[in-house]
Amino acid sequence: MLLKRPSLLLISFFALAFTSDAGAQAFNKTFSVPPESGDLEVVNQTGSIRITTGAAGKVVVNARQNPKQSDDETKIDASQAEGGKIKIEVRGRGAVDFEIVVPPSVNLNLLCHKCSISVANTTGAVTARNNDGMIQLIGLRSPRVEAHSAKGQVSFAGEILPSGNYTLKSFSGRVDATLPVNADFKFQASCYRGGMDLGNFPLKFQKQTDQLVEGMLGSGKASVSLWTQEGSIHLHRKP
Repeated sequence: MLLKRPSLLLISFFALAFTSDAGAQAFNKTFSVPPESGDLEVVNQTGSIRITTGAAGKVVVNARQNPKQSDDETKIDASQAEGGKIKIEVRGRGAVDFEIVVPPSVNLNLLCHKCSISVANTTGAVTARNNDGMIQLIGLRSPRVEAHSAKGQVSFAGEILPSGNYTLKSFSGRVDATLPVNADFKFQASCYRGGMDLGNFPLKFQKQTDQLVEGMLGSGKASVSLWTQEGSIHLHRKP
């Protein structure tokens, strides 16, 4: 008697789509989102999260899981709530690399235990957190940015919007910020051991010590805060 292969278990709101390719398993999923809004949360363990921008109205998720660095318990859950929020979560301890294309305006909440995070050219709010690995934010026009790393380097290059709030922190890594000289913001930098290099950025200083700098560019409409305990802080002019 021929035995039928077991069917895939379908669970409401969850989608798993793995295919074998050169020793890795691939996950691919596309979600529809409103043209001018949307929320995406990604929770990873190890590997990487890379966010780039594409067409309005859809979020395209591509991921690769390396079976040599995973176990049978490693799974990717991808769900979309009734309100439209998308959540992608890796369960288990496997290494997964995400390549996700989003509309520019999508709000991002990215969390990874031990991996790099990169975001390019978005306009929505961005929260990025990890324990070990680089966080790189390039070409952003976001009203709110929060990037926190325990050990990795944190870098930001983008626009500073009026009333925007931008916080970059790393306990023991380097913190880099590349900002436009025509921006309008309050500035605070705290560094306890690694030192600060503010270059020749034209800030009006209100307080300046080896460990704490407070200043302003323009009338201080936005807020920029840089912090590290063991690392260093570097401020650059946007070309």
